[in-house]
Amino acid sequence: MKEQSEKQILEWREELRTHKERLQQAEAVVEQETKLISMIEGGIQFGENLLKNAQANQQSDKVESKKESKTEQPSS
Repeated sequence: MKEQSEKQILEWREELRTHKERLQQAEAVVEQETKLISMIEGGIQFGENLLKNAQANQQSDKVESKKESKTEQPSS
């Protein structure tokens, strides 16, 4: 009975060690993926801001060119 209990305890300890290692690996993957996701989201926000700024600049250029064309009409 004692040998059987000791054997079971050893098996459980080995299984515990294995699961703790797997948990550490999983936590490392979660940390790495979280960083990558944050970087990608930042890139998306950067790209969206660039597009918004380009669109706003394009619209302000159109408004400016309309104002200039109205004020530069030749007088007869």
